[in-house]
Amino acid sequence: MKLFKISVFVVTGLVTTIAMALILMALYSDHDLFSSFTTAQANRSIQGASNNAVNQPLSADQLPPVEQFASIAKKDRYQHKVAVLMYHDIDPVKQGGDIITPALFASQLDYLRSKDMNFISLEQFRLFMEGGKVPDNAVLVTFDDGYENFYTTAYPIMKQRHIPGVSFVITGDFSKGALVATPHMTKAEIQNMTRSDPNMEVQAHTDKLHYKTSDTTDALTAPLVKDGVTETHEHYLARIENDLRRCVEALRPLTPHVVNTFAYPYGLHTPEVEKVAQDVGIRYAFTTELGLATRDTDVMKIPRINGGSPLIDPERLYNSIMWENQLPGRNLFIPDSIQHSGREAGESEKSVSSK
Repeated sequence: MKLFKISVFVVTGLVTTIAMALILMALYSDHDLFSSFTTAQANRSIQGASNNAVNQPLSADQLPPVEQFASIAKKDRYQHKVAVLMYHDIDPVKQGGDIITPALFASQLDYLRSKDMNFISLEQFRLFMEGGKVPDNAVLVTFDDGYENFYTTAYPIMKQRHIPGVSFVITGDFSKGALVATPHMTKAEIQNMTRSDPNMEVQAHTDKLHYKTSDTTDALTAPLVKDGVTETHEHYLARIENDLRRCVEALRPLTPHVVNTFAYPYGLHTPEVEKVAQDVGIRYAFTTELGLATRDTDVMKIPRINGGSPLIDPERLYNSIMWENQLPGRNLFIPDSIQHSGREAGESEKSVSSK
């Protein structure tokens, strides 16, 4: 009887040990880590996004709390990679899915720097993609659309901190007849900024093709339809090539830097668009796809991480970068509904802009 009890005790101990091992394996599995929480929370975030009006921020309770991920190692430095941050609009009063306040933007930059993140220029990024070196924890700040508040608000915040960056400009908005909901930088403002600050650049974002033609296409990525007639493929290719060429040519006199970099409107791109862009001299193109850039990244499909949402506080942005470094493509800190907020989620600007 005593031998039987000892056997039972040994077997029970073995079963317990095996069970504990399996639990630990599950906890450290990159697939299952926090899955029970994050899957449900992400589903709620996506559902919440679909129920919100276009360009309206979600509520904070629709995001996974940052505290849930306190066990993720935050001291791991990444090397030979760049976190490219994406912003659009900055305003102290306006509310929106892609509009952040100056205070939030400044606090993001300060927090990242306090975590030993190193801000680099677009030129440093280009050299990195060609085989050059960048510091550990490298970060590049990018703003899409060329709004005037980049010049009046974001740029001074960056300049005060000696942080380089780039604004992707819609050159069609230089024209007097452009109907834009938000004022854009003038040629004089761009010249003043780029010629006085060698680390600040402007690059291409189309001339007049920044508007949606459907939920999944825009004027750059698909033929236009007029009076029920779809333009021919040859006309489509000529139209987008002429537009991109006009954009590049309009920017060249305004900056001492080479104009060879592009951001796809809405993040939309196709192999044909990539080829046409290369034909007009574009060598680097940024998407809205989530990820860190490495030297192996396709230079015409460079990923970014959204920092330009009012719900992305400094800690969430930092955690998002570090998590993306550890487990690419499975970001728990910025759900897809936030990563592609505002016009990146499909807002059509055609009714308010001649872009």
